[in-house]
Amino acid sequence: MKKCIFVFMVLMIPASLFAADRVVLFEDFTNCGCPPCWSAEPQVNAFVNANLPNGNLAVIRTHVNWPTANDPIYVANPTEQAVRKAQYGVSGVPYFKMDGIVNCSASSLQSSFDSRVSVPAIIDIEVARNGDNTSGTMSIMVVAEEDPQWTVPMMLWPILVEDNIPGVGYWSGSVFEQAFRDNILGPYGEEINFSGPFPDTLYFDADYEIDSSWDPEELYLATFVQCHYQQSQHEVENAHWAKFTELQTGIEDGQWNGWTEPVLSVGPNPSAGTFSITASVPAGTQGTVQVFDISGRTVASGNAGDLNSVTVNEAGVYMVRLTDSNGISVTKSVAVVR
Repeated sequence: MKKCIFVFMVLMIPASLFAADRVVLFEDFTNCGCPPCWSAEPQVNAFVNANLPNGNLAVIRTHVNWPTANDPIYVANPTEQAVRKAQYGVSGVPYFKMDGIVNCSASSLQSSFDSRVSVPAIIDIEVARNGDNTSGTMSIMVVAEEDPQWTVPMMLWPILVEDNIPGVGYWSGSVFEQAFRDNILGPYGEEINFSGPFPDTLYFDADYEIDSSWDPEELYLATFVQCHYQQSQHEVENAHWAKFTELQTGIEDGQWNGWTEPVLSVGPNPSAGTFSITASVPAGTQGTVQVFDISGRTVASGNAGDLNSVTVNEAGVYMVRLTDSNGISVTKSVAVVR
């Protein structure tokens, strides 16, 4: 009887405890000559400003070529913005999408966001760069904590947006925020193919060039995993949001030897008793992995890279902690259900 009660308690723990931190992607399709778009702008800005600082929102405002054909954001990059428009078959603006699958209005942005931010994610994304404010290479690490079992081609989309661009049309005297600038991996992104075992990590490199008309201090990078634009399964698996000038630098040739924080993945989650551990620490440091049960008792420990798998006999919630020799640590939770 005690065992049944304990398993029930484990299952009652929120699923988000067992998953990657979700960052919700909000897409706003707009045009500088669209009166309803301008009317919705105060509500959109209020939603974005309330949630963006919390670190669980990424924003892209894609511009289209109607009703005003010479919208300057659209004209600056029509091809890549047309692909985003085609992703959803956008035929009228304003058009709002949350995580690729939730249609919403200006008045329902917060509730739509709330419905997505608690959805478990098994994909982690980290981004760094090697270069300066003019050009360089983006290095992107994508981790699947367990087999995602995708049935359609999935792509990596790293899109640069810019804030505080002087507006025109209905935006005259105001500014364009999170305006689409560039898809670093080209119009269609780059396909992601995990092969396992899981957790599994893939690395991507993409050259970037910052146009002389852009202000690097106003640039942000929204990176996300979503299907190819010709597919119909549009759910965003997870996203990542970062200020361009604050991205970790010193990453070369796709190797994260310049990364200054430890990286940890654990899966499958939940587990039947055995789970894999992938742990990496910055170059020049050592790392220790410890596994604790819910009472704080250590059930396994070892050096990062050596402790690759752990088997436990009792159901419950286990904490896996990676600590590097600089004292920086990261912790993941895994549920064992029998």
